[in-house]
Amino acid sequence: MKVEDFKDDLISALKHAFPDANIALIEKRGVILEARVQISDTIFIEVYFSSVTSKKSFALIKNNQRIFGYDNYQYWHIHPINDPTTHAKCEEPSVEKVFEEMRKIIAATNF
Repeated sequence: MKVEDFKDDLISALKHAFPDANIALIEKRGVILEARVQISDTIFIEVYFSSVTSKKSFALIKNNQRIFGYDNYQYWHIHPINDPTTHAKCEEPSVEKVFEEMRKIIAATNF
């Protein structure tokens, strides 16, 4: 997948799940995309994508601590809300699924 394709998917999914979020995108050398999606003063989402390695990561951060996430370091896994330090194997989620889950977590936990 090319950086532009991932960026298009990312922006589309974010506009649907978090229409009021402040999105900062950084492209590096045309092969890496990093994003920071500011939800509130204490909550943000970090996204990383490399078109060279196909590495993707999505982390929901509160008070500078990951509370939930997905990434494919070594294999696709989830960092569940009840224990974000663990790695539970999973299938690759769509970008839309990741952000919808994060939206629900934020809504359910009244951050």
